[in-house]
Amino acid sequence: MMSLTSEKHRVELERFGELLTQEAYQVQLAPAAAAVPYDTLLVKIELPENRVWQLELSFLPGLEDELDDVSILQCYVTLSEHTAEENTAGLERLIVKLNAKLPIGGFGLLDNPKVLFFKHNAMLPNDNQVASFPIVHELIPMTGFLIETFSEPLIKMATGDATAEEATTP
Repeated sequence: MMSLTSEKHRVELERFGELLTQEAYQVQLAPAAAAVPYDTLLVKIELPENRVWQLELSFLPGLEDELDDVSILQCYVTLSEHTAEENTAGLERLIVKLNAKLPIGGFGLLDNPKVLFFKHNAMLPNDNQVASFPIVHELIPMTGFLIETFSEPLIKMATGDATAEEATTP
């Protein structure tokens, strides 16, 4: 499968993987495949109570010609792959309420299949590796914090474990 990731961005993902490994993160560079046509750096995020998420870091392909000095790095986490149809409307309303409280990024719900996710994008300076890694370094714990702080009611609704009222009542 031909990757939509440029050679420059693939090398950058490899470098991020090496640097994150030195900080005790478990990482894997996943090459492009039919389902995901670009290279993705998978980073394991371990949170309290033995919760583990897989953060996907990838450069948004096709924007190199539009952006001169920066590249856009997408940070994406699947929170639930199975959303109960009867909870979709309430879930979408709750997503809007929670997203208004977030300092960066946002929760979302794909249409088909109904996948609950969290994502945010970071603009990284091109040709400045010294500046890029500290940004990526901060994105990982920030993503973990936002998921840990805000996702529980969304996940409960998505999986059908709670109604909107139950999920948002302490």
